[in-house]
Amino acid sequence: MTKQSLGPFPCPFDGYQPIVKRLKDMIECNNWKDKFEQAVYDAQKTGVEDMTNISCLTDYYNFLNYLVLWVPKEDETGTFVYNMLCTMYFVLDQNSVKDFQSPIKPSSYPPPPLTELSKWLVDFANAMGQFLDTPQSLTEESLQTFYTAENYNVDSYVVPQGGWLGHSFNEFFARKFLPGTRPIDGPSNPAIIVSAADSTFDGCWNIDQCDSIVHLKGLPWTIGELLADSKYANDFAGGKFMHAFLAPYDYHRQHAPVDGKVLEAKVIPGQTYLEVNVKKHSNGKHRLIPTRALDAPDSAGYQFCQARGLIVIDSPKVGKVAVLPIGMAQVSSVVLCVKGEEIGKDGKIVEGDEVKKGDEISYFQFGGSDIVLLFQAQSKVKILAELHKHYRVGEQIAIAHIAE
Repeated sequence: MTKQSLGPFPCPFDGYQPIVKRLKDMIECNNWKDKFEQAVYDAQKTGVEDMTNISCLTDYYNFLNYLVLWVPKEDETGTFVYNMLCTMYFVLDQNSVKDFQSPIKPSSYPPPPLTELSKWLVDFANAMGQFLDTPQSLTEESLQTFYTAENYNVDSYVVPQGGWLGHSFNEFFARKFLPGTRPIDGPSNPAIIVSAADSTFDGCWNIDQCDSIVHLKGLPWTIGELLADSKYANDFAGGKFMHAFLAPYDYHRQHAPVDGKVLEAKVIPGQTYLEVNVKKHSNGKHRLIPTRALDAPDSAGYQFCQARGLIVIDSPKVGKVAVLPIGMAQVSSVVLCVKGEEIGKDGKIVEGDEVKKGDEISYFQFGGSDIVLLFQAQSKVKILAELHKHYRVGEQIAIAHIAE
C-alpha cells in the first residue's frame, strides 16, 4: 500500500455542499476573508506537507467540500485519517481566526452560546457524520486500506455476517472485538479498577476538596462544569481526575471500569476542537500532529468543553466513579449503551442498571476521542497506570482502598 496524499482538491462543478457554502457566506458577510486568507497563508508557510495543495482560501473551501463527503482511507503509517482532520483544524488554529471561535476557558454551566464559527464546526462534524452513517462511506477499496494498516489490527475484530460491504464507515469504526481478546483483570476483586477504553494514559490530577476544582496550567476548571451540573458533582471533591486518549486506530467502545449500579447516564452537548502542531519527522519533512495531552499549553482543559457522555457508577468497593467518554474533532456522536440498550443523543437518564466490570457502556463514532475517570476521596484510589503507556480495555490501571 502506498502512502496516501492530500489533494489536489478540484473546485466542484455543481457548487459547494450546503455546509461549506454556509462557511463561505459567513466569512463574506462578516468581512473575514482577509483573516482567513492570512490563516491559510500562515498555515502553509510552516512548510508542512499536509498544506501542499492548499495555498489560498478557495483551496481550503475545496478541501472542506471534499472532506464532508470523504470516504475514509488509510495508508501504511495508519495516520492518514488524523492527517485529514489535522489539516482542517490547522487553518482554524491560526492566530488570525482563533478569536472567531468560542474560547477554551472555564465558565459557569450552562456555558455561553457558541460563536457562529464554533457552531458551524459542530454542524460540519454532524454533516460529515451523516455521510459516514451511509453505506456509501465504506467501499471495497477503502476497507482494504484499513486491513493493510497494521496498527488498526482489523483481523482482531468481529466481522458482520456477509462482510462489511453494505455497512457504514461508522459501523466499521465502532466495530466490536473478538471474544477473549480483552480479558478483565481481577474479575473477582471489586477493588481492582480496569481501563474503560483502549487508550494511552495521560495522567492523574487531584480535585480540590473545598471547591471541586482541577487546576490545569493555572486555569481552574470545576467538576460541576465537566459534569454539566450533575447532582453528583460535589461527591468528587478531594478525589482524583484521570485522563487518557484514544487514537483513530484504537478500539472505540468503552466498558465499565468497576462493578456497580448506574446512578446517571446522559449525553452533554459541546464543541468540536483539535489543537494541531507541526513536528519534523525523521525523513526531514514537517507533518501535522494533534495535541492530545490534558495540560497542553494552548488547550488545557479542552475536555470540559467537548461533546461528552457521562455515566456515574456506584461501586460498593470503590465508591462513586464517573466515566466520561469525550468526543474529539470530528467525533459527531457519543452513544451510550447501558445493559446493551442504546440510549443515544437524547440524554435519557438510565438509573438502577447493574453493570459488571468490563460490560460495554458506550461507543464513539468517527474520530479520535478521550476518556476521563473521576474517583471519590474516600476511595483512596492508587493509580498504577504508567504515564504515556497504552492500556487495553480490562487491564488494571488502579486499585481502591475504601474503608469498610
